[in-house]
Parts: sequence; structure tokens; C-alpha cells
Amino acid sequence: LLDNLNIYYGDIINVSVNTRAKKRWGQCKRVGGTLFEISINSCLLDETNPIEALENTILHELLHTVYGCFNHGAMWQLMADKVNRAYGYNIKRCSTAEEKGVSDEQMQNAYHYFITCNKCNTQWKYMKMCKTVTVVQRGSAVCPCGGRNFTVMHKDSKTGHTTITTTAR
Repeated sequence: LLDNLNIYYGDIINVSVNTRAKKRWGQCKRVGGTLFEISINSCLLDETNPIEALENTILHELLHTVYGCFNHGAMWQLMADKVNRAYGYNIKRCSTAEEKGVSDEQMQNAYHYFITCNKCNTQWKYMKMCKTVTVVQRGSAVCPCGGRNFTVMHKDSKTGHTTITTTAR
């Protein structure tokens, strides 16, 4: 498709599927001066999702390999607009799951820790155990609202079990 528009993209030496990415649809990495690696979020390969979501993401990442387009600057936007006009895509800097046609449930399955402040009901989601989760579980965390009591839900991906704990100070 890019060839038909005389858009000259860089040399792609590897395309991979990223099973860990939860906040991005794709990524383009420069491996050398003109060599690139592209990774695509695995949920885009789910056959229940629209093929356009995958195509849109691949084209987005390919555009990053065009000379002068490694960021989302004016040149990249110009190229994205050219592809969008020619083929009816919606290539842009950021896209939501809803815009991609990907269910929120597919994206939610990536998170294993859910922390909720029991005072203001603000929720934070984490993919893995981290310092924040540890501090909350220890009972030494304070929410920006001043709350000190939290509910922590942990979904174990291996066993499928869910553990809910409440912290209090």
C-alpha cells in the first residue's frame, strides 16, 4: 500500500508479536541507521477483532521507518494523512480500544493487580507486582484524597484465582 503511494519505508529486519504490551498497539525500534524492528500487540491478532485494527497499526509503525518520521511530528502526520485519504484508514498518534474495535475485556485481562481507594473509589491497575502494590499491601500508602484504606484485588494468571485484601491503618 505504501509502495503505491510512493512512500519509501526503511528496512524491516524483524516483525514480532508482543504478548506483554498492554498500553501500546505497536512499537518501532531503530536497530541501526536504517534498520528497524516492529512489534505488534498480540490482542490485535485475535480473530474476533477487526482486521483493520491490525492493518492500521502495522501501517502506523511502518510510517515510523520513513525518513524523517521516527516520531509523531509534522512529517509523520503528513504521511499518515496521505495513507488515510488514499485507503480510508484512521492512522493517528494514539487510538483507544474502542476506536480499534478491541474489547475492553481483552485489554483488562492484562492487568493482575487492581488497587482501589476505599475513600474516593479511585482505581489503579498494574500488570505485575511492583513497589506501589507492595507499599499498599504493607499499609503505608496514602491516596491523593488522603485515604489510607485500600482494597487490593490480585488475579493470578497461572491458577485463575482471585485474592481480595483490604488494608487499614
